[in-house]
Amino acid sequence: MISLRRSAGAIVLLLLLCGGAWYLSQPEVPAGQPPLVTLDTASFASLREAFNRDVTHVRIIVLPSPT
Repeated sequence: MISLRRSAGAIVLLLLLCGGAWYLSQPEVPAGQPPLVTLDTASFASLREAFNRDVTHVRIIVLPSPT
């Protein structure tokens, strides 16, 4: 009987962890902000163009590293 409870608890914990990971992986941006994009060689020119477009505003590029 205890192994059934332990298995049920492990399944519930696994479902909660998977649900939390899915929720956090959904990119959301505030209203009025352009959608998020992945920077690669094809999209670099559009990034440069958008960066240089608003010279009157402060612009910051953040490049986080996974290590």
